[in-house]
Amino acid sequence: MDNTPITGQCLCGAVRFHISGEFESFFVCHCSRCRKDSGSAHSANLFSPTAKIIWVSGEANIKTFGNPPGN
Repeated sequence: MDNTPITGQCLCGAVRFHISGEFESFFVCHCSRCRKDSGSAHSANLFSPTAKIIWVSGEANIKTFGNPPGN
């Protein structure tokens, strides 16, 4: 795989980003938490311990959610 960054954005275009690095795994999850998070029947999850995200625009619009301990 080359090191060309992958570009992406949200549907309205307010948030834009570049991602570079190797991806380790990809999962589609149907648990209640992923359904709630995505507003869909599933959530697509891409995992990488080394990928770097560069926010091109809209970083202030990003939200992060964590799981409560024990869940």
